[in-house]
Amino acid sequence: MEKEAFCTLARQLRPDILSLSRRFLKEESEAEDNVQDTLLRLWTIRAQLDEVRSVQALTFAICRNLCISKLRKRHTIPMELSDEIRLVSTHDSGWMLEEKENAEWLEDNIAGLPAAQMQILRMSQQDGLENSEIAEVLGISEVTVRTALCKARKKLMERLIKRNQS
Repeated sequence: MEKEAFCTLARQLRPDILSLSRRFLKEESEAEDNVQDTLLRLWTIRAQLDEVRSVQALTFAICRNLCISKLRKRHTIPMELSDEIRLVSTHDSGWMLEEKENAEWLEDNIAGLPAAQMQILRMSQQDGLENSEIAEVLGISEVTVRTALCKARKKLMERLIKRNQS
């Protein structure tokens, strides 16, 4: 999808995304932020939007999932780091570096999957969509979604095993 077409689509969808965000989040500034986050997610997958049967349904699913994530974060209680936690955090910097490397490795390997598998895996894992929702959005069967997820996970597992053996 070209930039101009995406901008037109974003202008059309924005009022509905904002309305949905307001219903979930209640706060105007947070709803506005959610609209931007939703449009950003759409922008990152704009190349595949022409293949999507219902861009509006995908947009609403992304928006809803982002709202739910924000609501979940509200229920976490912020905690001040005590001296002991700071000490442990400093001591575990090697672990944090390893976690960062693992996350980068995983992202690189997800990006190396075939386009359809990558898109379906991200919709499932990052956007939190159910298989039926992914199938509806992409206009494919639920069996195709399950098969693509299985193949993607299997390929990632094989690469992980190979990485750990090296």
